[in-house]
Amino acid sequence: MSLPDQCPSTIGEKEFRKPRSVPLNDQGVSPSGQPYWRGLDELADTQDFRDWLEREFPSGASELLESSRRTFVKLMGASLALAGAATLPGCRRPDHKIMPYSQVVPEDAIPGKAKYFATAMPLPGGGAEGLLVETHEGRPTKIEGNPNHPINRGKSSVWSQGSILGLYDPDRLKDPVFTDSDPAHPMTARSWEDFRLWSQEHFKKFDSTGGKGLAFIADAKTSPTLRAMRQRTSAQWPSAMWVSHDPTAVAATAGAREMLHLDKAKVVVSLDRDFMVGEPASLKYAREFMGARRVLAATDEMNRLYVVESRFSITGSKADHRLRAAPSVVPAFAVALAKALALGDSVPGVAGMDTPAALVDQHWIDAVAEDLAANRGKGLVVAGATQPAWVHAVVRAINAALGNVGQTVEHLPAFAGEGQSIEVLAAAMSSGAIATVVVLDCNPVYDAPAGLGFAAAFAKVPMRITLSVGSTETAAASQWQLPGAHYLESWGDVEAWDGTVSAIQPMIAPLYGSKSDIEVLAMLVGEEQADGYHLVRTVWQQALGGEGSAFEKAWRRALHDGIATTWARPQGAANVPSGAQGEGSVKLAAAPTQNSLDVVFMRGMVADGRYANVAWLQELPEVSSRMVWDNAAMVSPATAEALGMVQDKETAKKRYATMADLKIGDSTMQVPVWAVPGIPEHTVVLAVGYGREVCGHVGTGVGFNAYAVKPAGAMMASGATLTRASRGPSSYMIATTQAHGSMEGRAIIREFDLPAWKNFGEQRVPKTDPYGRSSELTFAERLGELSHTPVNESIYTNPLNKSGADAAPGSAYASRPQWGMSIDMTSCIGCNVCTVACQSENNIPVVGKTEVNKGRELHWIRVDRYFVGDDRDNPEYMSYQPVPCVQCENAPCETVCPVNATVHGPEGINYQVYNRCIGTRYCANNCPYKVRRFNFFDYGVKKYNGDYVGKSDMPLGGPENENLIPPRFREQLDEIAKMGMNPDVTVRSRGVMEKCTYCIQRLNEARIEMKLTDAGLIADGAVLTACQQACPTDAIVFGDLLDTTSNSGKGSLAGQMRGNGRSYMLLGYLNTRPRTTYMAGIRNPNPKLVSSKREESWSHPFDHGGHDDHAAPAGGHEESHDGHGHSMLDGVIGGVDGGSGRTVHLTILGAMA
Repeated sequence: MSLPDQCPSTIGEKEFRKPRSVPLNDQGVSPSGQPYWRGLDELADTQDFRDWLEREFPSGASELLESSRRTFVKLMGASLALAGAATLPGCRRPDHKIMPYSQVVPEDAIPGKAKYFATAMPLPGGGAEGLLVETHEGRPTKIEGNPNHPINRGKSSVWSQGSILGLYDPDRLKDPVFTDSDPAHPMTARSWEDFRLWSQEHFKKFDSTGGKGLAFIADAKTSPTLRAMRQRTSAQWPSAMWVSHDPTAVAATAGAREMLHLDKAKVVVSLDRDFMVGEPASLKYAREFMGARRVLAATDEMNRLYVVESRFSITGSKADHRLRAAPSVVPAFAVALAKALALGDSVPGVAGMDTPAALVDQHWIDAVAEDLAANRGKGLVVAGATQPAWVHAVVRAINAALGNVGQTVEHLPAFAGEGQSIEVLAAAMSSGAIATVVVLDCNPVYDAPAGLGFAAAFAKVPMRITLSVGSTETAAASQWQLPGAHYLESWGDVEAWDGTVSAIQPMIAPLYGSKSDIEVLAMLVGEEQADGYHLVRTVWQQALGGEGSAFEKAWRRALHDGIATTWARPQGAANVPSGAQGEGSVKLAAAPTQNSLDVVFMRGMVADGRYANVAWLQELPEVSSRMVWDNAAMVSPATAEALGMVQDKETAKKRYATMADLKIGDSTMQVPVWAVPGIPEHTVVLAVGYGREVCGHVGTGVGFNAYAVKPAGAMMASGATLTRASRGPSSYMIATTQAHGSMEGRAIIREFDLPAWKNFGEQRVPKTDPYGRSSELTFAERLGELSHTPVNESIYTNPLNKSGADAAPGSAYASRPQWGMSIDMTSCIGCNVCTVACQSENNIPVVGKTEVNKGRELHWIRVDRYFVGDDRDNPEYMSYQPVPCVQCENAPCETVCPVNATVHGPEGINYQVYNRCIGTRYCANNCPYKVRRFNFFDYGVKKYNGDYVGKSDMPLGGPENENLIPPRFREQLDEIAKMGMNPDVTVRSRGVMEKCTYCIQRLNEARIEMKLTDAGLIADGAVLTACQQACPTDAIVFGDLLDTTSNSGKGSLAGQMRGNGRSYMLLGYLNTRPRTTYMAGIRNPNPKLVSSKREESWSHPFDHGGHDDHAAPAGGHEESHDGHGHSMLDGVIGGVDGGSGRTVHLTILGAMA
């Protein structure tokens, strides 16, 4: 007798076999046949690590307010009894009185309907993002990219998404504050009128001296109006010093703006440059580069990327061929490449340089050179910030010789007016030559280069004035602390990297009467009209020309569009040197050693430190290490072992790193050491922007200040040493998200090479399973379980589907609209913008380092990162997979919820009904994708008085985890923090489950609009989910899967992607029928640089990933062929668990990641 779920081939057997123990690094199908793994512990696959992973919830999740499990079950049982008729809501909100926001309602204001305004955000170091800001009743609530802006084209970065928290930061400076030089005297609140009267008297003395003894330090914004105000200041005080401060500026790249045109490049070579993130034009670069890699048909072509780099960057992760090299070794590759191209006199200065064979892979260089030579005018070579000026000159010469200049790259003139260096100013302050210093929107006391002694020099200045939006170390060291205006509440302008000029217009009146940098400068020089609006209009009228109605029309158009189309763009090419000869005497450096390390500095998630008080960015995992709420000295596993600084294995206890002293020259800092694959030997990677001492509740005390050892004008240093800490604690807790779940042996992530796609991409192979059910498999599906494992057919029929396969005619799922999503893993660059955009749109709170360490982060869409290869120190690739709730048609979560809090709608969306949820967490336990998030505490509705990293700011002390304080003793959120929340999305409280909703609030809004305009069904592209709208590379598409008329009869984009040969369902064999599907990744390797095994896979790709011939998958194991060996019921029905501690969920998918 067979059982309902029993495979026909096993009839007659007495019991099912238990799941076989499979390697944790069998998680995908790679073109080279290499395994996928997310961390060193997963690659090692020890029993201790398995025991830790195979708990459904990570460490600490079983204890709620230190209650025992027995107490917890009793309380939940009582809750279930009370919720019998679902009459008591589980998501309760306190009652509040409301008041009208205005006595006179504007005629065009519709309460509840969002309005959008164009503006722009200055970027660290120059450049800008063009933005659209969503406002509700005059409150900015969400940031989007401006579709008109050539840099953004509707997309955005994590910095712009997170910047809205800076506007509503409770820790902002709120009033001008003054104190005299006596430290015993307290700071006293003043008014702007007090400062104006004081400044008139104080700055008069500089009129007679021409400004001698006066200095200004301003953020390095590329603002035409700020530039004009600087000229006005210099005209009044010609002897005054002016410093445009950018703590991450690199002297090697000064003198020109390099503008890349990656959409025209067929071959790209990157020498330690991460051009897809962190640069002023990175959104443009990522969009263009990945657009040239979008392959949908078997006849499509794609570009090729070679990368030599000193850390595993986002750009390096998308490379077709990657070499790791210390930053001091990368110049040898530039020289070798110039020689291999046989450019002769076209690249002067390199002919006499010898490139040691031990440093350079000549076979690799020859293949790259041949590829570049075959694509003259369509190739591109770029160098990064870690490289010296002569390497950049060599790269420019190579591009010129290959005919790439003017095609794939152009050199624009540098932004005007850099002023003096901060080193010169520091020396002047130390000598007593500066009597008054004015600091505008920057923080040099914190981020000035090491060795300058800037803080001590700054303290010697008799009068110090600082304008800052938030609390900073520089403001704390000043007599006058002036509240600066956020860009969302001030007038201004900014020039993007390509020369596009945008106006910055306020979305809201200044919350604390704050002023912008141009307004303060106007006040100091005695301008009659010192408000930002008139200052900006004056500059624009001079630039645009025209008077009266002509200028007014151009002005209004610029405000509406977000760009000034009639502004004169930079013309001509910059005069930049080419070749090493022009850079003086140069030579190749020696490779680093254990006693003379290379150190690479990079911008972290908080940029140069200005976003340290933005909690969303602090809790956003770093790309390669998946570290949150911290920075660390990242080294290769081999280097960590050689230094004796291997971190603890990740088990049930917390994860600790070894504390070390990092010394560069005469500067030393303490920092934890963390091993990360892909970093060269004897190289340290360290993120700047952390270790703030005066910042706010969020950023103070988070991480370690890398500026303490960073040299001036460079993003790398040589000759460093790393030794065990000589004082203080010997270890430090690190929180990462890389091992919060196990995806065990299911071809979760799938990739293949372009030649294999060209050979087999259009094929559809019929398949009949042991139950007699027939189907057709796409190319990507043949690489996974469906090629050999029958779908787990349910004995029940879905009432909304009325079919075991596609929707039956007349069923709910057969009528439009039916929403679905497709995620392209070729296009995904792992930038995490989708995560922050979702967090902003859906009021998702942060939980802090302590809670993340327990796996309790609330991100609705996580980005899983995988290393590819069996070399722990030098993986072949790094790949990404965004995982939101996949909206299963046959959702396992729905069948176990005792109160129908998770149900399915007729449009295919899995609803989460907050006011029904009573927090049993059965749904999370039964979700094979581990994408449901539980509010263990009141993360979103209570004020957090700690600093998010485990220390309490409570006056009388308190527990390490402030969440353990009873809610009635905790404060509600600040009113200013509530202003930034999306009013269309419920704020969840403790005990409620939440997950991705396909931004249902946006769907409902569009549905209402369609009804009001009698437009029928929602058009394709009329609704963009938050993640889709923000994604810089269009890796996410969303739409009606049954729409066959849009896009010239091709149907919705989501429907087209779902029907593509690269499309597959995650864990499709479980028959959950997810509405979110994935498109397998494609790489384009050079045939001369691949192994014979990999080249053979182009003709036989299914010998690696698929099982048409019953072969084991690449990087995987031979799946069971009895139809049940890896069923979700195996081992349970058999009543065995093998003593290994594995639970059922591991057979499907790991715990929350």
